[in-house]
Amino acid sequence: MQDQYIYDDAYHCALDRLEAIARTFEPAAPDDLRTRIIEVLGDLGIWPIDCLAAKDEFTPRLVA
Repeated sequence: MQDQYIYDDAYHCALDRLEAIARTFEPAAPDDLRTRIIEVLGDLGIWPIDCLAAKDEFTPRLVA
C-alpha cells in the first residue's frame, strides 16, 4: 500500500466526522454506518480500485 498525505485540516475534519459517526452509531441501522464512513473517505478522495475500473468500462464516442 502506498502512503498518502493530505492537508492537516482535511485529515482532522475527517477524524472529527468519524468520531461523531462512532458516537452516534445506531446498531439498528448498520447500512447507515457504512454509508457515512464511505462518505468521509470519499471526501478525502479515497476510493476502492473498483471505482476506477468502472470508468474504463465506457468507451468514449465522437458525436458529429
